[in-house]
Parts: sequence; C-alpha cells; structure tokens
Amino acid sequence: MQQLASYILAIEGFPSPVSVVSHTQEQHSYRDDNAEICESLTLYHFDNGVVVSLLSEQDKQVDESDMVCADYWLSYRVITANIAISPQQKSFSNLCQQRFWLKMQQGLTE
Repeated sequence: MQQLASYILAIEGFPSPVSVVSHTQEQHSYRDDNAEICESLTLYHFDNGVVVSLLSEQDKQVDESDMVCADYWLSYRVITANIAISPQQKSFSNLCQQRFWLKMQQGLTE
C-alpha cells in the first residue's frame, strides 16, 4: 500500500518515489465582504497512473500583515488509482499545517 503523503510530497516538489507527469488547473475568484476568495482545482497525473485532485481556497483579506500563517484551505483526494493508497483524502486548514504534516511524513515514505 502506498501513502498519500508520497503524492503530496511530489506535488510540492519534494523527493518522492512517484513523479507528477502532468497537471491541469481551473481557477476562479470572487469578492465576499472585504475579502477576495480565490479557489483552485488542480488534477495531478502521476507516472504510475494515479490521479490526485487538489482543491484549495484562500481568503485574501485586506490586511494580512499580522497573520503568521494565513488561512489557506487545501484538500487532496485520490481520484483514480489502480493501487491501494492510504488515506484516500487529506485536508489542511493552512500551509503551516501542511508543511508540518509533510515534514513528519517524509521519514515514513522513504
């Protein structure tokens, strides 16, 4: 069984046993009160036939200067796989949380 972390590591440009061969992305944004909401859906195709989606949403507030780690919702989900991957989905509420989780996973995927 492969770990979803291997695929997220590859997406983020870290060493991984799998490689991204292509990706497609759709983006759109809209205004909500005093914030601009930017949404993105990216499909990543890997060298072993696996497809993983990344759905992200970022609220760009007018004043983010005092935020250490701004809200940035990310959700990875296995779309197509001919092998067992665990977990099938992983979500984060900001980039700091994702970085910490990936750092903890790096030793497990090697």
